[in-house]
Amino acid sequence: QKIGASYLNVFRSLEIILQRLEQEGYLVGDYKKISEQKIKELILTYARNVGSWVPGELEKMARAKGIIRLPITIYKKWFQQLPAPFRNGVISQWGRPEDCTIMRLGGDFIIPGVRMGNVLLMPEPVRGWGDDPMKLYHDPTLYPHHQYVAAYLWLKNVFKADAMIHLGTHATHEWLPGKQAGLCPSCPPEVLITDIPNIYPYIVDDVGEGIQAKRRGRGVIIDHLIPAVKQSGLYHEYSRLYEMISDYTRAVSLGSSTQEERFREIAKMAKQTGILKDLNITTVDQNALERIQHYLLEIKESFMPYGLHTFGLSPQGGALDETVDAIIRNNPKADSKLVKDALINSGPAELNNLIKALNGGYIPPGEGNDPLRNIGAIPTGKNFYGFNPEKIPSPSAWALGRKAAEQIIEKKLKDKGKYPQKVAVVLWATETIRNGGINESTILYLMGLKPVWDSSGRVTGTQVIPGNELKRPRIDVLINPSGLYRDLFPNMILFLDRAVQKAAAQKDIENLISKHTSVIKKRLVSAGIPQDKAEVLSRIRIFTERPGSYGTGISEMTGNSGFWKSEEEIVNVYENRVGYAFGHGKWGEDAGLALRVNLGAVDVAVHSISSSVYGTMDNDDMFQYLGGLNLAVKRESGKPPDTLVSMNRIPGRIEVEEIARTLGRELRVRYLNPKWIEGMKKEDYAGAREMANFVEYMWGWQVTTPEAVDTTKWDQTYEVYVKDKYNLDLKEFFDKANPWAHQSITARMLEAVRKGYWKADDKVKRKLAVEYAVSVVEKGVACCDHTCNNPLLNQMVVNIISLPGVMSPEMVERFRIAIEQAMKKRLEQQVKDR
Repeated sequence: QKIGASYLNVFRSLEIILQRLEQEGYLVGDYKKISEQKIKELILTYARNVGSWVPGELEKMARAKGIIRLPITIYKKWFQQLPAPFRNGVISQWGRPEDCTIMRLGGDFIIPGVRMGNVLLMPEPVRGWGDDPMKLYHDPTLYPHHQYVAAYLWLKNVFKADAMIHLGTHATHEWLPGKQAGLCPSCPPEVLITDIPNIYPYIVDDVGEGIQAKRRGRGVIIDHLIPAVKQSGLYHEYSRLYEMISDYTRAVSLGSSTQEERFREIAKMAKQTGILKDLNITTVDQNALERIQHYLLEIKESFMPYGLHTFGLSPQGGALDETVDAIIRNNPKADSKLVKDALINSGPAELNNLIKALNGGYIPPGEGNDPLRNIGAIPTGKNFYGFNPEKIPSPSAWALGRKAAEQIIEKKLKDKGKYPQKVAVVLWATETIRNGGINESTILYLMGLKPVWDSSGRVTGTQVIPGNELKRPRIDVLINPSGLYRDLFPNMILFLDRAVQKAAAQKDIENLISKHTSVIKKRLVSAGIPQDKAEVLSRIRIFTERPGSYGTGISEMTGNSGFWKSEEEIVNVYENRVGYAFGHGKWGEDAGLALRVNLGAVDVAVHSISSSVYGTMDNDDMFQYLGGLNLAVKRESGKPPDTLVSMNRIPGRIEVEEIARTLGRELRVRYLNPKWIEGMKKEDYAGAREMANFVEYMWGWQVTTPEAVDTTKWDQTYEVYVKDKYNLDLKEFFDKANPWAHQSITARMLEAVRKGYWKADDKVKRKLAVEYAVSVVEKGVACCDHTCNNPLLNQMVVNIISLPGVMSPEMVERFRIAIEQAMKKRLEQQVKDR
């Protein structure tokens, strides 16, 4: 159920692209038989990556006529011609070619793909984390496995590709190990791409990761639109609650005798909806009522993505008009006609420039970014670029970042009556490119510094804010850049390190930075680290993945939930991957203990959201960084930090809020909203995939930040997606469009029950188990990480459906057989082996 790309309908886009290729004279096979539905059927039959844990599924796929097989004997000859450092890296982590179990059948590697004339539709190979999760513990930089290498070499040596199109955001190729930039011939991305031009349709709102595709994947970007956006509005119980508050307000003004009863009804409904958790309200009083009403208005006026983008097509009708309105609301001085024309011209420009790239033509550069923030990002179809990193932070970002820091401090003083001791801040390249350096500015102001610009707008250094002006302590920080930030903004890592050292040296007011430095040094020395080394490490505040490594490993761990028993194991992976020091003369030195000591003093963790499209539950990066940070602080300090989000979706505005509010609002604006669901239903398979994805990402937050995900969120998701409380015909939709997405949703809910995160009642558990089992029997196994690769879950399902009156013995046995045939192993043995 996972074939797709970020906010792009891949199957529909393929239909549009193939149609245009045929018009341009490319041989695309029997085009008259090709449609979105046919493409979906072909890809699901011939072009799926199958995990090594389900050999039965691979055998079934390999029986299909026309499947591509590559003898390992031939691959070994190709492999021997590759640079020795690359070969050694692959063999050290994956063994010899004949040892590889991923997508291997007998003496052949299976290369999934659909041949259509001179065009091949092919999924990018999997990285292999799910096939060997233990590599998350031991291999922060994971080389591609043999079948991954074989697939790229087959494209060069057998298919003889003249060009490749990486359709959609994003691939894994550009995230393989190797140098940060200026790759050498033995770096994995260079080895695999050979000399094949890499044309890369990429969402316009993700410039940071797109630049990575250029630098490390030799990608030629053709940027594409974000989905159309619509205003959320209020619906069902939220609309009713808003009306109840309005009625109550009128009753109070008229002195009505019913006002107390109305108030009790409001409090009851607010609790049922889960809004009280979002707002951290324990008692509903008049002040709480005002906050609830304001929050409902916020939900009503929020924008949400409506459906997905299809490459080469512009939004039309009401979706176009509402997207124009959203852009104008954020950019009131813009010309609405010009904005509308730019959106209309985007689809044709995307397709025209894709063809131009295939013809070896020049793709004009242009600005990227969220079109709701920067109207210069449209029309799309461009080879986008970033901006001068020497101008970070911009003056406008400084103003907002300072305001965010003030809100962080005020919130801590209000809630706990004291200043923050150490604030951990996540830095992403994508966010910095969107907002110009808000989080960097927050870091500076917390420490009592401000940037200095020259006449051209370049940042030349920092200036100390005097203590008598600051009138508070200099607050300590822990800075957690992503691996991409490390690659794209090495200048900022050095800049922030110098800022930390300057702030630590100030003695005019209480200095929590220097105070903690002394504590850290003592801890390091007591652990046996030499004095001089401890002195250096104690001054460092920047920790991230070592060069050549990307990601915290949290998303892979939470996804493979059948492999771990406690959150301790997840924290171990996080600290193992993030525990490398940067700054003060270090660039990626292993410093796990220094990281842990720093984490132990953190009492606030913060990240930012500046995109109108991307949020907390449409990607795994938010929870793997901010959530992973929360979980690690919780272990090292004994309690979770105040986990906050700096919301900057509207340019010029910033509001720091608790993560529970961010998650709750997004859940209600989007995923529980019938309008959002209807938009995704129009996207067929891809829309169902988005529904399953959000449940998976909510699970990621559940594991990493359980304080923010209460049982109501699971209850409501169950009511909407399994019980279909809004009568949206979801069962029929899933069965037709993507039954494996529904299977994934029910399995993930059952896993939340199995691991003790969701206290669902017995009736709910039986309903989920039956729907999951019936789906497996009737539609086949989804075989994602948490279904087939999770025998403990499947054993729990067998136990539930075997209860009297739940399912017939025949259906129980059919479910068991389906799982065992996919795994080619008895369920009891699977459980024992795990």
